[in-house]
Order: sequence, then structure tokens, then C-alpha cells
Amino acid sequence: MLGIIRVLTTEDESVLQEHGNEMKKYAGVDSITKCIQDQPNGIYNDESEQVAIPKIVKLAKKMAEEFNVDAITISCAADPAIDESRDVVNVPVLGAGVCGAHTACMVGSRVGVIGITDFIPGRMKKELGEHYHSHDYSEKLRKTTDLFKEGAKEELLQVAQRLIDSGADVILFACTGFSTIRLKEYFVKYLSVPVIDLVEAQAIAYQLIERSVGNASKNV
Repeated sequence: MLGIIRVLTTEDESVLQEHGNEMKKYAGVDSITKCIQDQPNGIYNDESEQVAIPKIVKLAKKMAEEFNVDAITISCAADPAIDESRDVVNVPVLGAGVCGAHTACMVGSRVGVIGITDFIPGRMKKELGEHYHSHDYSEKLRKTTDLFKEGAKEELLQVAQRLIDSGADVILFACTGFSTIRLKEYFVKYLSVPVIDLVEAQAIAYQLIERSVGNASKNV
């Protein structure tokens, strides 16, 4: 079972379970989801990330000790506290940005990243390495709530097309909110290159872990 950490505090069960439900639908992943406390606006700048780090680490440790999980993923494009969490648990710790980067590198060599901020998450860029091509965003869509505006998908399609026109051969999302609005489903109707969704990428990474754990058990 995969333990999913959401960095957005919510009591809305449908919101909380979004990523887990999508992973189950996409790849049959069984999961349990918990969110950190007292961050209703999630992580949106350096200060909010620093406040969140000890909360994520504490929750990762709790999930590893109290729930029957064989891996944990921090479902946020910035991969906050991924290294700190790995230091305190004995199961693999994934991050949405890292998973997305590695998946993109498997299908392309010039990765175009689309997000809602004017910079690419640092860990994601580091993991992309020489595969990183470019990053772009829309000035009209700077918050997760903006993604639900009329015309948001069309606006983001223009951003993606700019990246492709500049030479990108794969599009990587840098926002898990794109999963909520089913942006990939929309993009694949119009784009000629692979599109990497961060929630799906986490499911793919967990499948690899699950298979390796299963094979190890068979060999005991």
C-alpha cells in the first residue's frame, strides 16, 4: 500500500482523496492519504514550505510506523521534505516532481515544463538534468483556484504549444492541480507529444516498487 501525503490541509474528503482515487483508476494502486495540519493554502512560497517541512516529516514517520505502507509519496510538485523524510523512515519516499521528471526523461530528451509559477521547482529541474529544455506558464493562471476559470484549459494549451514550438518533445506538468482539472485528457486531444501528469507518474513509480517488493518476497 502507498501512503500519500497531501500538503494542503482539508477536511473535504473528496479533495483529500483526489490523488489516491486517480492512482487507483489509472494503475490500480491501493493507498491511504493523510494531509499535514494548519496549512489550508498548502505550499505556495519558500516560507510556507519551510513551515511545512517538519509537519511532512512527522506525518511520514507516523505513516511508516502506524500504517501498513511499503512506500510513501509527497504529492506536491516541489517535493518538500523528501530528503528529510527519507532520513527518518525505512520505506522508499517518492515525490511528485521527482517521479514526473524521471517519467518525462523516459519518453523524451527535451522536456518542456508547464506550471503556474514563474520558476520550475528546483528539485524537478535537478532531476531532469540535461533533459530540461524550457519552462513556461500563463500570467492569467497563477493560483490553483485559477485553474477552474472558464478558458483555463485553452490558455494552458497555448502555453504547452509554445513549449513544443520552441523544441520540447515531451510536456511535463509542474502542478498537481492539473490532475484535478483533467488537463492531460484535454491535452492529448490536441498535442503531438507525450504529456506527463504528476499523479500518474507517482503511480508508475510505486508500481515499480510494488513489483520489486513482490519479487523479493517470492525469492525468500
